[in-house]
Amino acid sequence: MFYSIPHLRLFKLISVLLSIVIFSSIAQSTNLEINAEQRKEVVESISQIIIENYIFPEVAEKNATYIQKQLKTGEYNKIIDADKFATKLTLDLQHINHDKHMEVRVNKPEKAHSEQEQTNNPHLEYLKQEQQENYGFKEIKILEGNVGYVDFRYFSGFDSAKATVDGVLQLIKNTDAIIFDLRKNDGGSPEMVQYICSYFFGEKTHLNSLYWRKGDRTQEFWTLDELPGKRMPDVPLFVLTSKYTFSGAEEFAYNFKTRKRATIVGENTGGGANPGGPIEVNKYFSINVPTGRAINPITQTNWEGTGVTPNIETTASNAFNKAHVLAQSSAETYRKAKEKTKAR
Repeated sequence: MFYSIPHLRLFKLISVLLSIVIFSSIAQSTNLEINAEQRKEVVESISQIIIENYIFPEVAEKNATYIQKQLKTGEYNKIIDADKFATKLTLDLQHINHDKHMEVRVNKPEKAHSEQEQTNNPHLEYLKQEQQENYGFKEIKILEGNVGYVDFRYFSGFDSAKATVDGVLQLIKNTDAIIFDLRKNDGGSPEMVQYICSYFFGEKTHLNSLYWRKGDRTQEFWTLDELPGKRMPDVPLFVLTSKYTFSGAEEFAYNFKTRKRATIVGENTGGGANPGGPIEVNKYFSINVPTGRAINPITQTNWEGTGVTPNIETTASNAFNKAHVLAQSSAETYRKAKEKTKAR
């Protein structure tokens, strides 16, 4: 299960494991038109879906009541374009629940689905796409002052991505401070958040929990006992954020901030902490429904609707320069501490 729809990547729904990420494969319609009967069917179906699945049942009831009222008062009467209808429904739902993870999308035309299903395995196609993108890792380098810098755009849900993570961290394992750039990272797998965070804690640490409405269960995420690479529990960390930093990327920043393990530099983040997945409404529409919520073990709450507030607030464009200056200073202090330890 994933936190969010990576908004910049499109791929096809292929399995429960990849359900939330793959939801963004639902493509834009080619001027698909809908009539009054279809609009009514979609509203009724969405109402039932969110009542049965949304993490907050009382809010779900209000959501359903609101869009049904919108339908009855004629607010949707003039909307015949499917994309515009999906956008309007999303806005109306979020007007009540303020949940950025709830989103209505238009499915691919039936023909497009059948053609893709007859070609390569969509799971393998998506894996190939992520491999070509280096599993979201855009840039890795050593900055002046022996500061490691990692710019990555999403948290992959593939186990094969872990080898890439290990390789990235291997390159910067001897740096004296590290900057993680999440300014364009829109989330992904909580398991990958857990995996990367585990490298930067020396003791077993409770990072986050996810409560799921279905089964009334809580899933805990702790740092992993075993890792193939070197842990870096004392290296100074800095995390760059922007208003576009979202979902799983926010958890990454929140985990470190609440444990006082990193300094967050940049803008307040997007504010999406409720994971879930896509549910088909009919052959034309699907809706992403948050079915869980994050619970931080320190704050006993999360960043839903509020975002993660940086330790040092500045514009996204200035965040790198600000963090680099701070990181160089911290790196110098870290080096001196290591030298004193070796001298003993």
